[in-house]
Formats: sequence, structure tokens, C-alpha cells
Amino acid sequence: MATPETPTTKVCPNCGATVPRKTKQCPECGQLLATPKPEWFKNLTPVEIFLLVLGGIMLAIGFVAL
Repeated sequence: MATPETPTTKVCPNCGATVPRKTKQCPECGQLLATPKPEWFKNLTPVEIFLLVLGGIMLAIGFVAL
């Protein structure tokens, strides 16, 4: 889902065509396009990191208990 900070399209650096953001190859010229790497983890607070680790541990315990 696109947010106001995330555009839904991007421009091909080779031919200048407007293509959908998740496209891996330009439909006009065939140029391979770079896909942005997710950076959601860079803005986590220490509490959020703790909760992610705790959730992972609880999930692992749940799998072992099955």
C-alpha cells in the first residue's frame, strides 16, 4: 500500500518512461531497474526491537510445543 511518502511510480533512468514502482524491468526499453530495499527497521525504537525479539522467542517456543 502506498503512503504519501512512497510514490506509486518511478522513472526509468534509461528512457525516461514512467513505470510502476515495483517493476523490475522497464516495459519500454527493457532496462533493469533497481528495486528499493526495505528500510523499516532503521527507525525502530528500543522498545519495538525488544518486542520483536520477544515475539520471535514466543513463536519459537510455540513451534517447539507443537
